Amino acid sequence: MIANSPEHGQAVPSLSHRTTRLWRFFTIMLLTCAMLFAGRMVPAGPAHMAMADDETDTATQTTALSITESTPVVTDTSGYHITISISNPTYAATSPGLVTVAYNPSYTFVSRTDIQHWATGDVSIPVRTVLGTATVPSIAANKKVSVKIDAAADSDALKALQMWGPKPLLVTYQATQATDSQSTGSSDGSSGSDRTVDPNTKPIRLHSFLTRSSQGLRNAQTPPMAITMVMPLMNNGQQADKNAIDQLVVHDNGDESDTKSTQSGGGGTDDSTDDGSGNNTDDTENTAATQSSVLTPHDNDALAAKLSLIGKHSDLQTIADPTALASDTGQRIDAVMQPAGFDITAYAAINNVRSYEQAGVGTGAWNARSALAAAPASSNSLPIAWQGKGDWTRQALSTARKQGYQYVIAGHDFDSSTTATVHTGTYTIPTSAGDITVLSEQKELGDLAKGKPTSSDADGETSNAGRIARFVAQSAFYQMEQPYAAMNRNLLVCFGTNMSAAFIDTLMTAVEQSSWLQLTDLNDLIDADAYRTGDKALQIVPQDSHLSERNTRSVTSALESLAESRNDINRFATSVLTDHKASASWIRKIKAAQSTLALHALSSAPRNIDSLVDGAKRLGGGMFGGVSITPTDSITVVSETAKMPVTVRNNHPYPVRVKVSSLTDSMEIVTSRFTEVTIPANSEAQVTFAIRVATSGHATAHITLLDRNGDTFGSAQNTDITSVLRISNMTGFIIIGFSLLLGLVGLWRQFHRKKDPDE
Repeated sequence: MIANSPEHGQAVPSLSHRTTRLWRFFTIMLLTCAMLFAGRMVPAGPAHMAMADDETDTATQTTALSITESTPVVTDTSGYHITISISNPTYAATSPGLVTVAYNPSYTFVSRTDIQHWATGDVSIPVRTVLGTATVPSIAANKKVSVKIDAAADSDALKALQMWGPKPLLVTYQATQATDSQSTGSSDGSSGSDRTVDPNTKPIRLHSFLTRSSQGLRNAQTPPMAITMVMPLMNNGQQADKNAIDQLVVHDNGDESDTKSTQSGGGGTDDSTDDGSGNNTDDTENTAATQSSVLTPHDNDALAAKLSLIGKHSDLQTIADPTALASDTGQRIDAVMQPAGFDITAYAAINNVRSYEQAGVGTGAWNARSALAAAPASSNSLPIAWQGKGDWTRQALSTARKQGYQYVIAGHDFDSSTTATVHTGTYTIPTSAGDITVLSEQKELGDLAKGKPTSSDADGETSNAGRIARFVAQSAFYQMEQPYAAMNRNLLVCFGTNMSAAFIDTLMTAVEQSSWLQLTDLNDLIDADAYRTGDKALQIVPQDSHLSERNTRSVTSALESLAESRNDINRFATSVLTDHKASASWIRKIKAAQSTLALHALSSAPRNIDSLVDGAKRLGGGMFGGVSITPTDSITVVSETAKMPVTVRNNHPYPVRVKVSSLTDSMEIVTSRFTEVTIPANSEAQVTFAIRVATSGHATAHITLLDRNGDTFGSAQNTDITSVLRISNMTGFIIIGFSLLLGLVGLWRQFHRKKDPDE
């Protein structure tokens, strides 16, 4: 029998023992796998539910509500009507849902913080009085639907409202699910009556306001609060007209009407001067620009729509940019602003008068006298400076006062102090040029009138209708602020320059329906007792313009480009034109057009600055571009000397005198260096350069134009010169023949000479 033992003395396990150990190993492995598998399976249910909840929340959160239309002022006969837009920006269809509109008829807002917290959803106010509900079908991906809810004036929900003023209104949207009776039927949600709110989904809420007027109520009447609504009339869409600019450069029709219209602002001269540094500058006092042919036509439809509101809303105040009105419309214009809405606040912040003058915009272009001179005959002779992109600092106010403006409108960021109640926004500020009156806008109402929400978290103010509802509610709350003894306050509200006529019409209608408001005009606001005067008023004036870095760069860059274009015009007039007296009228029109483009480019209105600046550069560059070298063919030279003709073209309506330069890139093939030529108006002239050749070869002549000061301009032209020398007389043949003879004699001697014995 063979012993079960190893050679080294250690016992070898038996077969049964080894089998047992193997089974134990497999058992342990199986248990380990089971535990791992169970570990992954046990949380699967909750994890899956959490993911589903996350997906539901994501879908719910991305579904957005907005107010498309609503009744801003509720009376005893109006009822309440609201249209809600529900959008689905996701890539999956939503479940059917239900929209509920409810409010609290007995709640009274007690503070500005209270009303703002409701708008941003930071406070919980019970809203249980339901105005109506509407079912919402499934919304396809990237689509939206609208639902309308109407509450009649005699409905129980509105009869519960017995106090005038703003009330909290809540719009709720929540997904619905099929009831048990519908679970076996259609799943498209078409049968809204058989569906109930899904408690597992998160509702979407929109916070807004329902404002009741005192009409039909037996509440105690308090004096209405005065409010002045101002609509600016500006043309924001104008750009440089390239065709008109090109035509102005090459034609002079002899009509100086545009020039005269742009020179109504000052009594300066238009003679160019030199500042001693080599840069031509000119007096720009008389370049106040109105409508000019170098701008694209006005957006007549938008402007006409706004002008039509003046007759519809008799208390709507207007302040017009005189350049925005192509002609006297006959409509009432209550005040005029600085031409083109020139940004006085940026002018003061940049604090570089010289740079503006070099750009073609002197103070005479935008002062009060220019504004009045350019205004339509039917407008009121009340110049009021409109605020630009910066704040009205002391320097900006002093600048406006020096230029003849006794009143300025502060449309944003003037008085940052907080008061217990709203107050008249009139301030009398002392400046170095005299007192100036600041008409400051009420911030919250002003922002809403400009299409801005009071907060980015105000979910009910994402649409014009929602912002109008907040405007009405906010104004009602301001009127209710104690004490009523201060009811002589007059609030200023300015519409944004880019707001549509439809929005202005809707808001004005709402204000006219607001029994707690009394519309006044600009004269009433100016005559109202100032809220602050003297040193107390000075303490309110912003210390910094807060002109953004982006706007600062935009203005300084525009000034540099505009100065270049202005300098091009002056340089052309003094160093290229020959008959200064005959061309003076044309140059005045060119400068007036450049000033018009520059003035509009430096406006406070949202405009295409790049287009206007490029137009000015096109105007300046077109002056030199109108004198050009006609391309010439290559020249082949077969002798030591030749002539190179060069044709110069003048597309301008007046003669010019230029210097033509030619320089080759070869030392063996050269041309004469300079020649001068006078080119008649709209004509051509030819000059010739002498070519001298020392050897055969190739060269390129670089031909450029120079003004009388020796500075180059325009595009250079290159002419190829090829030299192929050939014998042209008997002397040359004799020399060549003698050379050949000497060569032959040399060869003969080389082959026939006798060797020296020592070699």
